[in-house]
Amino acid sequence: MLKVTFSHWWPLFAALLLVGLRLFASPAFIESVYSRGLYPILRYGWDFTLPLLSPFPLYYLFWALVIWWVWATVRRCRARVKEAGWGAAVGFFLRRLLNAIAGLVAVFLLVWGFNYGREDVDKRMGFGRYQPSLEELRERVHDGARELADWRRQITPDSAALTAADLPEDPYLAVRGLVRQALRDHDYPDPGRPRGRQLRPEGILMRFSTAGVYWPWVGESNIDAGLHPLQKPAVMAHELAHAYGFGDEGTCTFWAWLAGQRTEDPALAYAFRLAYWRRIAGRLRMAEPEAYATWRADSLDPGIRNDLQAIYTNSARFEDIAPAIRNATYNTYLKAQGVHDGLLNYGTVVQLVEGYRRAEPSAG
Repeated sequence: MLKVTFSHWWPLFAALLLVGLRLFASPAFIESVYSRGLYPILRYGWDFTLPLLSPFPLYYLFWALVIWWVWATVRRCRARVKEAGWGAAVGFFLRRLLNAIAGLVAVFLLVWGFNYGREDVDKRMGFGRYQPSLEELRERVHDGARELADWRRQITPDSAALTAADLPEDPYLAVRGLVRQALRDHDYPDPGRPRGRQLRPEGILMRFSTAGVYWPWVGESNIDAGLHPLQKPAVMAHELAHAYGFGDEGTCTFWAWLAGQRTEDPALAYAFRLAYWRRIAGRLRMAEPEAYATWRADSLDPGIRNDLQAIYTNSARFEDIAPAIRNATYNTYLKAQGVHDGLLNYGTVVQLVEGYRRAEPSAG
């Protein structure tokens, strides 16, 4: 009986075993044994097989397999109804569904999910997170705007909004090397060759308030093809950071910021810096809306203002579908992975960047 039970429910047992290991393993153990040990092996083994050969995003293949599973399950359930009645069919369906969910959980943890439990990068790299005061934030925003204007003038003297023609055609090829260099410079492994691809139709992710996604079941970083060209480099770098073994959202945006510091290409440098500047400018706007609006109208470079408006206009093309459900679902998912602040974790990038800047004044 035990053998029969195990043979029927082994995906569930595997999932429970891995969940237990994830819950009780220490960050130091996960960092050394999984993130720097097993995961790089898995990353190399996967990246030079199917992803290398596939001409299309494997994200599509994943969902095609899900549709096939649903179709096959319905067919088998109908057959069970004819053979043994509705009771047997319902039992078969529930077992198959639970095993499928458990299998997805087990694969998720084995091929990537343990990375959520690794050591924090700030502790590993030896700097403390720092929350800037309002005065410091204001200074960062104003100084950052002047730096952005300088980079932008190297692209074009025109104040018209930048377009795809002003940026690299393939954001993946443009930024993967920068992410790898940032990791190497800070003694982190950069295993394999994770792929980064754009998903179509445009808006496929943005309509769910998402710019990009790392899909661990296929090991691929994806961004929405509908993003404004100025957004794509930083979003792609963020998703590639996930592929290189980081689960925490703020940490991945931090790696994207570090990657952006390593380019001398004016268009890329401007795009990366604009992504971080928008975060701190948003905080300043919330802290002192009237003063910020006056400064923006009087002092912000017209070209930057036009770029910001172009980003807003582009994003408005894709109306959110059930944003409250998406936010609640993803917030729950992040907390289940040990990210205790949930969606607020995205905001920790400011503390990481500013803490790093204090420890490394030459970082910019």
